[in-house]
Amino acid sequence: MMTCKEVSQSIATDELQTANWRQRLAVKLHLLMCRHCRRYSRQIREIGDAAQEIFGRDSLDHASRDRLRDSILDRLPASQEDDSEPGL
Repeated sequence: MMTCKEVSQSIATDELQTANWRQRLAVKLHLLMCRHCRRYSRQIREIGDAAQEIFGRDSLDHASRDRLRDSILDRLPASQEDDSEPGL
């Protein structure tokens, strides 16, 4: 079973796009059981959607999108020491 910290890191870094089916399944199972990680996943998705709406889907090159994502993630509150509630 994956921890909240592992799941939130996978979601925030887009690791899942290159993950094998077992890793994706482990994240999905965790999300089924953990409302905190589901909320965090939804928040990350909404931030990405808002950024794409503001800047356009194709207007930024890959490096610029990475810098923007990193800048947004750097400004989010630091995660709590308690791994059970990421993104709160």
